[in-house]
Amino acid sequence: MRPPGTVGQRTGPIGRSVRLLFCIAAAATLASIIDAQGPARFRNPHVLSEPSAWVLHGLAVLIFVILVGSLAAGPGQRVSRRAQAASLVLLGAVVAIAATASFAISGSFWGFPIADLVWIFDVVVLAQEVVAFLLAIALGTPGCEIGVWRELVARARGERAPSTVGLACVVGIHLIDRWEATRRKEHVALT
Repeated sequence: MRPPGTVGQRTGPIGRSVRLLFCIAAAATLASIIDAQGPARFRNPHVLSEPSAWVLHGLAVLIFVILVGSLAAGPGQRVSRRAQAASLVLLGAVVAIAATASFAISGSFWGFPIADLVWIFDVVVLAQEVVAFLLAIALGTPGCEIGVWRELVARARGERAPSTVGLACVVGIHLIDRWEATRRKEHVALT
């Protein structure tokens, strides 16, 4: 999404480099949970005691909600916020159903199918992040890497990519873009 001060501009080399580092981190995290065991690895209740797993799940949910809000954003933030709230309710319902099914199958709320669902969710979100970062780097999309999806949708429709303000990038990439845009303006003013 385009933060104030970067409307119509593309990211600079520092912003692209930071995105590359985050892409590598997302790819490494994805590689760490994809192995020959697949989702079976998550079925072990031991995974529930791993703080890194909880951080991953929390980030996956956060990214999912931001993605839904970004894709649903229209002329106002109201639609976006409602879509995000609905996605959280739907996600909660799916988790509750899967946990109930796990309990019915194995007598435990953690196991198949909920563990598989969580693993698939994490894999899909991480894969989306890797692709979004790569596309954001290639296209020079400023702001949160998730904004690249709105840009591609607009391009496919033959429209100009929307400029949305308010979708803050969780890790602050939009701040780097703003700084680089300001630096470019100052450089142009000096020449």
